[in-house]
Amino acid sequence: MRGRVSPGAWGLQARLTASYVLVTLAVVVLVEAIVLGYQTPQLLDGAGLQAPVVATANSYAQQLAPRYPDAVVSSGTVLGDPGLVAQPGHAQLAPDGQELNVPAISRPIESQAAVTAIVVITTDGRIAASSAPVRYRPGRAAADVLPADAAATISEGRTRSSGSGSTPYGRVSWAVAAMFGDSAAQTEKTPVASVYAQAPQEGGFINPIQVWGELRSLSGAGALTSSYLLLIAILPAGALFGLLASRRLVRRVRRLEQATISVAGGDYAVALPRSGGDEIGRLEENFTTMTRHLDSALAAERQRAIGDARADERTRMAREIHDAISQHLFSLRMIAGGLRRANPGEAQVRAIERITEEAIDDMRALLAELRPASLERAGLVVAIEEVCEAYRSRLGVQVHAELRDVAVPPVVEYALLRIAQEAFTNAVRHGSARRLVVCTAQDDGHVELVVRDTGSGFDPSAPHGGSGLVHIRERVAELGGTVHIASAAGQGAALTVRIPVP
Repeated sequence: MRGRVSPGAWGLQARLTASYVLVTLAVVVLVEAIVLGYQTPQLLDGAGLQAPVVATANSYAQQLAPRYPDAVVSSGTVLGDPGLVAQPGHAQLAPDGQELNVPAISRPIESQAAVTAIVVITTDGRIAASSAPVRYRPGRAAADVLPADAAATISEGRTRSSGSGSTPYGRVSWAVAAMFGDSAAQTEKTPVASVYAQAPQEGGFINPIQVWGELRSLSGAGALTSSYLLLIAILPAGALFGLLASRRLVRRVRRLEQATISVAGGDYAVALPRSGGDEIGRLEENFTTMTRHLDSALAAERQRAIGDARADERTRMAREIHDAISQHLFSLRMIAGGLRRANPGEAQVRAIERITEEAIDDMRALLAELRPASLERAGLVVAIEEVCEAYRSRLGVQVHAELRDVAVPPVVEYALLRIAQEAFTNAVRHGSARRLVVCTAQDDGHVELVVRDTGSGFDPSAPHGGSGLVHIRERVAELGGTVHIASAAGQGAALTVRIPVP
């Protein structure tokens, strides 16, 4: 019986695909946020600080020109505002945001970050004065501490320039303005010095939402179109990736679902190949093992049911024979006995009585064969013990049993039980034996059954009219075993059966 796979498998694939799309989107957004947070501060600082730095350089150039017309600055002069607290690594803008607040820093600077600073540089590239003499020491070559482009602007004699660049103390936004001897001088006159202004560009991670808003305000919504397009393009790409990645997984889950439906419908021979070494692969392997065990258990249960039915049938037949035919035989024996006593010399009456006695003995032997029913429930040894007890109690035969437990397949157990029953019947019915010995043993890959009796014996090589020995040999031959019979007239018989077992 095969069932239909429910549409739930498509729901699983849809959920997996959606999860892939969401994860992909989340990764892209996270990467963009990290890039914005770590990489755009320089862009924002450069765009936001450039104008105040240029304005500050021009303002100081105009203010210092009248005071130092020949760029001769007194020793120990510290530019900037001494009332401001130095904040290394942070730009300090004036309240109006048009210029920089430049602190005068006369003490050592413990931080290695760049500071907001003003530096006066002579035409020969030497520092004349600064707002931070500890870092920009008078007399030192300016090229050692300024960005390369700023140092080139000064050495080439250009009157002004601006940009951003690296210094020994980090990245800065900078501007250079020429300082002329006369404050009213025109730009075509030769400058006597240059004023360099800088503001540190803040690094590290900043809020991506803030960065996003500032980029929109600086460049307009069009500057972020590529980011939006990337997020939109991720949707079909993530969906395709999710479908491809989940297709095999969903197919394996469907196969498991179909297998469970088959088992639910009664097909216990389902076997799933292991399709991988992951959890589903182990589940497939365990499922196959479970179905095999279940199939074996059901087969064993069917065999037990068949055995129980056979045992019940044998019991019913034995009861019917005992209650009907045996009673008639007993009545016939009593009538024959009365006739013999009334006519002692009548030969036919004595013959009837003898035949009746033999029929009763045969009936008892037949009942002994029908009664044992413990083979399926308790094994070979218990079943043979029941046969022995039946012959002891019903026929008065002395039976000595030396039975050892043997581990053999059910077909061999059944054959050995039937052989023992046939040997008992032959010994009692045909050999008139009153004493039997039965033994079982197992060694060297063989199981052995021996039945010996003290009956009249016979010649094994002579033809026999009965079929008992023929049936024994046929059973043993089917199992690949051997039969050996040792007997002689008046010396009883010994039957030895050896059957190979795995």
